[in-house]
Amino acid sequence: LSSSSAASDVYKRQVSTQSTGSRVFCWSIMQNVEGKKVDLYIPRKCSATNKLISAKDHAAVQINVGHVDASGKYTGEFTSYAICGYVRKQSRSDEVINRLATESGFLQQTYKF
Repeated sequence: LSSSSAASDVYKRQVSTQSTGSRVFCWSIMQNVEGKKVDLYIPRKCSATNKLISAKDHAAVQINVGHVDASGKYTGEFTSYAICGYVRKQSRSDEVINRLATESGFLQQTYKF
């Protein structure tokens, strides 16, 4: 690896501590090489309910639907759908994916939503 390509993948972590009595607070700021702040966790929203999917929602899934051209070859693009655990628990994920795919133009409108 050259130093320029390796440097772009490396993140710098700054850790600051503050002592107050017997408690020690520690926070960190993730920055890339250019000095831009980057987050460790980026929350997702459910495509069906528009509610935030929490980090503890282990039943949530994200499905990427690939785009194809007229001959059926994958173009390298995709559309992501995030489905929260609440929708999956209610057994509504199939209906939701059909609705979202119809709205995006992947399916012909066979159902009225």
